[in-house]
Amino acid sequence: MTTTSFTLLATGLIVLTLIMGAPTAAVAALDGSTPMLCAVSTVMECDAAGKCVRITPDVHPDFPSILRLNVPQRVIVEGGPGGRKSEIKSVARLDGRLILHGGENGRGWTATVAEDTGRMSAGIVTDTFAFNIFGACTTP
Repeated sequence: MTTTSFTLLATGLIVLTLIMGAPTAAVAALDGSTPMLCAVSTVMECDAAGKCVRITPDVHPDFPSILRLNVPQRVIVEGGPGGRKSEIKSVARLDGRLILHGGENGRGWTATVAEDTGRMSAGIVTDTFAFNIFGACTTP
């Protein structure tokens, strides 16, 4: 099995585990009061002309498959300790969803986590391209 295949398989298993978690536990934990672990399942990159391509580890190997959201500390960290960090500048809860905003290095981002299911979507935007990210979150 190649490294890329193993990475995709491991990510898929993590996502499946996150999705199958107990919904009652997720409701209280996914409101931003405690840290969360999010598995990225799909990433799409779109350019200013509207052309979009699915990003995979072999196309963009430094794109994270795991994100750690720590709303109490207002930070998102890619992967494990020592990963790249982004400050959470704004937090809101709206209609059963946790909504986060931030930006740095000429990019803005926003993420939404459904408090009842843990489903996550996020967008990272600049003036010339955007990334759309989908996945699932749970408590570690």
